[in-house]
Amino acid sequence: MIMLHLKYTIKMAYWFHRHPLKATKVQNFDALKIISKSVPASKICSDLRLTRAKLLQLLADPRNNSQVVEQTMLEYLELLLGLCEGVAQQDNTSDVEAKLRKVEVFTWTHTICGNVGQALPDSYYELVSIITDFALWYTKKASFISSNEGLSEDEAKDVFRYLRQAAGIFLKAKSYSESKLGAGLLEKHSDVDPRILDAYHLQSLAEAQEVTVARAVELKHKAATVTAVALGTSSLFKSADECLRSIEQTKAAKWRKYLQLKKNIYLAYAHAFKGESLLSEDKCGDAIKSLQEAEKCYAMANILCKEYASVKGPGSSARPGEHQFFLRLGPIIKMKLEKANHENGFIYHQKVPSEVPELETTEIGMASPVEYIVPPMSTRWKHEVLTAFQTQENKPHMTNKDNKEIIEPIKEVKDPNTSSSKGETGCIVS
Repeated sequence: MIMLHLKYTIKMAYWFHRHPLKATKVQNFDALKIISKSVPASKICSDLRLTRAKLLQLLADPRNNSQVVEQTMLEYLELLLGLCEGVAQQDNTSDVEAKLRKVEVFTWTHTICGNVGQALPDSYYELVSIITDFALWYTKKASFISSNEGLSEDEAKDVFRYLRQAAGIFLKAKSYSESKLGAGLLEKHSDVDPRILDAYHLQSLAEAQEVTVARAVELKHKAATVTAVALGTSSLFKSADECLRSIEQTKAAKWRKYLQLKKNIYLAYAHAFKGESLLSEDKCGDAIKSLQEAEKCYAMANILCKEYASVKGPGSSARPGEHQFFLRLGPIIKMKLEKANHENGFIYHQKVPSEVPELETTEIGMASPVEYIVPPMSTRWKHEVLTAFQTQENKPHMTNKDNKEIIEPIKEVKDPNTSSSKGETGCIVS
């Protein structure tokens, strides 16, 4: 990866599509509390309720300190895992463990499915949902930071790190969803759908690589290096889009337009800097062809920007074609192509080939997800505490209303820089 050690402010432009956070009903853990028959057991019920409420409040604001959010998430998961897993198997409580897992009914919305909540009596459903919101919070924090007009090197590194952390959490959510929830339990296209979680994971990695591309361009790294990282970024956006190909288009159309326009923008970067490399090797005809291809990709991205702005769907409302992250590329391509044509007319006189020069794939600059480690369950879940829950007295009760209830969206804190700086930075947070 390209890492910088210089200390100065660099001018970069970003714009990210963001979906709303998942919303949920207030969870009082009453079903669990009713069957608790000891003070420590009742205290766990109370702490589950309080810690969950605190966590959801923190996730609504991307300005919150990441260490505070991470610690609160840790505290909640340690308690929640007692419902999911129980105590060690050697304590001969496996029957009780299974029953505790499904005592509480949890209700969540899904990011591309509107405000209708879906309920499930499964603590693993809660685990997958809450860590997915945690990952979404990281992506929103990255977008919030990148809205600064003068993004410092340290801030750029934070954006890069937060997006990689988000990617790792989305992967962990997918792993739990596939191994613990299985298929067919919830509406397809929900946030426990592996295709959705894969798309989020790949999008986060691609956006992390946008930082790498921008820094490579700003610091004038070799053109071949810019080509390599831009091509890798384009490929990740393409892979994310392919994850959504079989998703209902009324739900995924806007998201897909975003991924497609980003794919074409970074493919245009790759061809543009490939042209610069070829020109430096005195292959002017090939350079012109590469730059002409960059123009085509940029033109396609422009079409997709307009389609993104007009198509309906969940997520950001923006006109990306008016943002600097898009507008800055056009002059770069134009300048490089004019130079190549000028040099060919005066010096090289080379024929422009019909085939576009190949872009070599490489692992240079490829971002990787930061593995998310789910903590072990709290030591408070001792054998005597778990057995103090009389599970035979309770069975989860769900009605048709549980899966038709409208859940109020989370009141998220908006980026205060958006209205004053979006023309400069090209940034907007949903």
